[in-house]
Order: sequence, then C-alpha cells, then structure tokens
Amino acid sequence: MLRRQTKHKKTLTLKIEKNTNTFFKNLIPIYLLVGFIAFSIRFYFNFYQELIPGVNGGYYPLQVRSILTNGHLGFSDMPLLFYFDAFLIKFLSIFGFSITDTLILSVVKIVDSISIPLLLLPLYKIIQLSNPLPLKTFKSSILAFSVLSFSPLVLTSDLQKNAFAIVFLLCFLAYYLTFQFNKNKINIFLSVTFLIFTGLTHFGTFVFALFFLFLMVFYTYKKKAIIPMTILISISLGIVFLIDISRFNRLVSFWNLIFEKPAILNGMLSPPDFLIILISIALAIIGIITLKTNSNNLKPFQKTILFASTVCLIAFSFPLLDGEYFKRLSLFLFIPQTLLIVGISSVISVKKHIAISIFLSIFTLISMLAVIGHPKDAVIDDNAYKELKELNSVIRIDNETIVIARHGLEWWAAWALHSKVGQDKAIDSVLYNKYRKVIFINQISGFSEDIKNTPFHEPIIPRNSEMIFSSEYFKVFKFTKNQ
Repeated sequence: MLRRQTKHKKTLTLKIEKNTNTFFKNLIPIYLLVGFIAFSIRFYFNFYQELIPGVNGGYYPLQVRSILTNGHLGFSDMPLLFYFDAFLIKFLSIFGFSITDTLILSVVKIVDSISIPLLLLPLYKIIQLSNPLPLKTFKSSILAFSVLSFSPLVLTSDLQKNAFAIVFLLCFLAYYLTFQFNKNKINIFLSVTFLIFTGLTHFGTFVFALFFLFLMVFYTYKKKAIIPMTILISISLGIVFLIDISRFNRLVSFWNLIFEKPAILNGMLSPPDFLIILISIALAIIGIITLKTNSNNLKPFQKTILFASTVCLIAFSFPLLDGEYFKRLSLFLFIPQTLLIVGISSVISVKKHIAISIFLSIFTLISMLAVIGHPKDAVIDDNAYKELKELNSVIRIDNETIVIARHGLEWWAAWALHSKVGQDKAIDSVLYNKYRKVIFINQISGFSEDIKNTPFHEPIIPRNSEMIFSSEYFKVFKFTKNQ
C-alpha cells in the first residue's frame, strides 16, 4: 500500500513538473512578449503628454487626491481603484516620496498601463482548462487579440475603471469555470471574491459580470438557478444603492432608455464598430452551430461558456441599442469573443486553428495601427492648462465657490484650482443659494484635436454675470445675485 502511494506521488510530481516545464519553456516567452507590448503601448498613451488623455482623464487623479487629502471620494463612485491608487501613493511616501500632484498623476498613469496586460493571467487559466491544440501561433493570436485589439486599446487613460474591473471579471470567470471543472469549493470562493472586486471597481463591468453569470448558471442548473440568482441580484442592487444611488436609479430604469436613440439610425457607428458587430455575429453563429453539432465532444464548462458568450455577443452587438448604451456595452465584446474562440478550440481542426490565428493576427495588427496612429488627447493643451492654474489669483477660490465648466474641462479645473466644480446642467436655484460665488469658465482655444467632435458644449452664461477675466484661452464670468 505504501509503495503504491509513493509511486502515485512520484507520478503526480513528474506530471506537475512536466506541465510546469512546458509552461515555462513554451508559454512564458509568449505571455511576457504580448504583455510587454500591451504595457508599452498603454504607457506611451498615458505619458506622451503631461495630463491624462480623454474626456474623463482628470477625474481619476482628482478622486485619488480627494482620498489622500480628505479621507474620502470627492464624487460618489465605485471606490476600489481610487483607494488602490491612494494606497500605492501612501506606500511610496514611506520611502521618502513627497505626495505631490506629479506623483499622483504618475501612479494613476502607471496603474492604468499595467491593468489590461494582467488579463493574460486569468486568460491563461481558462485556455489551459479548454486544452486547445498545442499550436503556439493559435495561443499567441488569442493572447494578442485579448489585450491589443480595438477595445482593449481604447480602454486606456479615461476608461481606467473599466480596464481595472475587467481584470477582476476575467479572474471571476476563470475561477468559476475551474469550479465547474473540478468542484473544488476554494474556486467558488475565489470566484465570488473577484465578482465583489468587480462590483467595487466599476458599475458597468459588474452588470456585465452578473449577466454573464446568470447565463452560465441558467444553462447549467436551469430552473434551480432562479432563486439563488434572484437573491444575488437583489444583494448586488442593494450594494449599488448604498454606494451610488444615481447608478442604482439608472440600472432599474434602463429599459426606458436602452432603445431611445438607436446607434445605427443616428450615425453613431464608426467603421471599427461595424467590423466588431460583424465579427460578433459571425462568432455567435459559430457558437450556435458548435453547440448543436459538437455538444457531445465538449466538456460541460465549455458548453456553458459557449452558450453565455454567444448570447452576450448577440445582445451587446445589437445595432438598434441606444447609441450611448452601444458604445459602453460594445467595449465588453472582446471578452465573449475571446472566450468563444477558446471554447471551440478543442473541437476544431488544425486548419481552422490556423485560419483563426491568421484572422486574429491581422485584426489585431489593424487595431494597433489604427489606435496608435490616432491616440487620445487631453481635453486642453499644455499652454491652456498652465493658464488654468493661474486663474486662482483671479477667482480666489474658497469653500463657498463653485466653478462651472464644460464636461471634461471641469475635472482639470478642480484639479488645478482645488475648487468644487459642476456642469451647467446641474445649475438650479439651490446651487445659487448654496454657493456665495458661482464662476463660469468658457474655453476659447487650446482644445485638443478631438474636442470639436464631442457633444459637450461650453456653459451658457446666465444674465447678471460679470466677465472678470479674458485671454487667448479662457473667458471667466462671475454670477452676481439679484439684491
């Protein structure tokens, strides 16, 4: 008996060593190379200018600075990313780094540069479960597609919460599928933990995760899934309600808006959008055919992932969705696209592996060239930002002052002036009564190249307003209350 156990342990040890050696020999170089390329591109996007690119670029350092100075967020939101950034900055301060605006900006940029490349870790786990043919080109093309195609590259700079949350989302899926594979309870615990992390990071990614989970559980357990999923969704809604009531209201009333302005009928689809829709529909068809014709050759967790991915591809690529919803939801499509390709990889021929590898490689290369050739800009240029910082001597900010500026500019106004800010859509009589001094900033020049293509307008200056500053870049008005 003892000899048998010893022999079994030796066999298991040799198998583990063989798999480990194979991983380090064949896969580590591929993962490192793809991860390094993804990191380098994101690092360039974030650091090629002083400010953070994108409309919401200034939002992230502003929230982190609020935690460091006030102990809480400046605006209600899912908090995990901001507290993680603040923790890193505090940790660096132990080694003598001064907590300055420059340090905050640098840490926020670096964390964003690292986020998406970390997807490769849970993706490796999912690929190993599916056990595709041992073709390096196939695995390399999937890895590159998952972090270097259009959507992952777009999830940079002003979409940091999305990118950070998607890492947790993939970890949640990896451990859920592992649980289905081996029924080890530690995996379901880790899966739930990463689902919670997803929810604490980004609202939209959490909704996607719940939808994907519902599809997987429903496919596996049928009617038995209704009660536990109802409980889970109710608890999730309660947490969202406690953290951010505005997001809760949007979630429970989304049916009123989801088809309000169809993307395809309102000219809101770009060429990449059409390409992503076509790819999603094609993959969804392949998923349906595979489930019907190769069901007996698929493992239960593979059928689960194929079903959930197929439904998501159909739902989130639907061109009649409201334009805003489509833009947000389509950013997630690369996840079910990747998972579906991995799911079918064990039941397709070598020729199909090669064909998929070639297509993914070409698509990824086109994505890289297109995105790198047109990187995001900050909403204002460096000269305008320098002048924005000097406006404090004109406005004289205090606790009873609020600055109203165009969406995107308001974050950098708050960052530069250390002021409370808002948009003109939030103006009402309550705001005028709450603040002694209401300041309006209109930007005249110093825009980024993309700003003219955005729907965000400069604030409309109300009557009884006095111009207190005018220059090449800005006109500043102070609202005067009626006596």
